Order: sequence, then C-alpha cells, then structure tokens
Amino acid sequence: MPMAAQIVHLEEGDKLILQYLGAALVLQWSSLPKQFQDLILQQADSVGGLPPVASLHDQIKLLLRRDRD
Repeated sequence: MPMAAQIVHLEEGDKLILQYLGAALVLQWSSLPKQFQDLILQQADSVGGLPPVASLHDQIKLLLRRDRD
C-alpha cells in the first residue's frame, strides 16, 4: 500500500544535518532489516516539498552499492 505524501519542514542549516543523517543511514544500510529498508525507500518516494528526482530508487541503489565497494 502506498505511503501518503508527507512534507518535512526544513530550516536554514538543516542541509548539513541531513547530510550527516543520510551518511549514517548509508553506512548502516546493510545492517537494517529488509522490512526497514523497504519502508525507508517507500518513504523516500512519498516525501513532498522537495524537487523531484528522476529514477530516485535507481540513484539510491547506486549510492548504497558504491558504499559497499
């Protein structure tokens, strides 16, 4: 079942915090249960208020794969 779109309200300076949080998530990705990985990918698809990204899942998978190499 698709997740409802949600909007995160970012403030000035949040970009750096999100980079750290995102990097931590990438580093821990393989230790997350598949259920949580799927939930996070589904949430990424339903974030509103950000510019659309073409092939979001493919780009996320490439990033995660690069971390393992």
